[in-house]
Amino acid sequence: SEPGSEEGTGMLQRAAAAAAPKRWWLANSGSAPLLAPAYAAHQRSVPRLPIPPLGETLERYLRAAQPLQTLEEHAITRAAVAQFFDTDGPGLQRLLEEADAALPHDSSYLESLWYRLAYLGPRSPVPIHANPCFTLAPPSRHTPPLERAAGLLAKAAQWAHALRTGTLTAPTAKGGSPLCMALLPAVLGTARIPRQGCDVLHSASAPDAAAVCRRGEWYSVPLFDATGAPLPPATLLDSLKQLPPAAAHAPAVGALTAWRRDEWAEARAALSSSPQNESSLKAIDEALLVLSLDDSAPASPTELARTSLCGDATARWYDKLQLLVFADGQAAINFEHAPQDGAQVVSLASHLAEAGEHEAGEHEAGGRRPAARAAPPRRLRFDVSPELGAKVEAARACAAAEAAALDLDTATVRSVSASWAKGRGVSLDGWVV
Repeated sequence: SEPGSEEGTGMLQRAAAAAAPKRWWLANSGSAPLLAPAYAAHQRSVPRLPIPPLGETLERYLRAAQPLQTLEEHAITRAAVAQFFDTDGPGLQRLLEEADAALPHDSSYLESLWYRLAYLGPRSPVPIHANPCFTLAPPSRHTPPLERAAGLLAKAAQWAHALRTGTLTAPTAKGGSPLCMALLPAVLGTARIPRQGCDVLHSASAPDAAAVCRRGEWYSVPLFDATGAPLPPATLLDSLKQLPPAAAHAPAVGALTAWRRDEWAEARAALSSSPQNESSLKAIDEALLVLSLDDSAPASPTELARTSLCGDATARWYDKLQLLVFADGQAAINFEHAPQDGAQVVSLASHLAEAGEHEAGEHEAGGRRPAARAAPPRRLRFDVSPELGAKVEAARACAAAEAAALDLDTATVRSVSASWAKGRGVSLDGWVV
């Protein structure tokens, strides 16, 4: 809008209306995950994200725009920036500072922009467009897929339990300065729920099971015992071995999560009209995480990256964090990005890598067996009408077409490391393309 115009004044009014003293997530979903009380002192010591002075923000904008513009275009942009600085800019800056001051200590002015504009608002499918993935280092010995899956599930449950009980080590930066933990509880147990126009996030209060997909069928597998303690890998392996053979015609509703968001929202509303379907959706939404047992065995790093980023949509649930375990024991993580950034998922992934490979195999190599037979997986049934079946197929075809259009390759750059980047004052994020 033109600076000082009626539309510009409307921007100020809308900004003022948004300045509410409540976290955006809680105000728009009603279920924000909370940190254990043991981390309260740590969180209070984390500095707030500062708001730069208006002039500094505008200079950064001009520096970012300059390489993309001709000299004439940049001169026009500079004039518009100068006019904004003299008209609407100071008022918007003041409203931004007031809104930020009214928010809780562990929130910031970026939160509503992050959720609403960057992730939950866009209507494009989340595979490729939003969900990142990364592969997990293979174990030192060949590990059968169910054994690998059991070990990873056990480690994920242990990480969640440590975070709930306040025994997970609080993160710090180099030099010991505290890093914010506010997003860590959302890594596991959180689901993105499709809605027309803008999605919402939902977090379970105490998720205790994994939602497991095998050949398009869905199951719930307990991860904790009756006391709330994580189950050992041996017990989880016993549960996974009880997964029944897949039905000849599995409904494969997971493909809907790979569709355009408004279409998925419409399909989910129809799917939820059945109490059985609604119960199964709730079990997936409120699971600690999703485990996809994939029948493929990617033969190269590029194939593994492609399959992890946008593999068979009928074996995925892109609205949650997913552990992907392939037929040859390779593994990866694909995660819905809205509730957290990559750093929080790296915390989980680092825990998965710690001693994970020998813990997962002890019951096989060492002969240890669970003390009692694990509870069998509970099948999550879906009643899919022909009309909904057509939507599932449309979503699957959409996902397959987007994956086929993606040009993807991988390269290993051994000369670049965290110490290399820090020594040169650059961010490793700049090397992720």
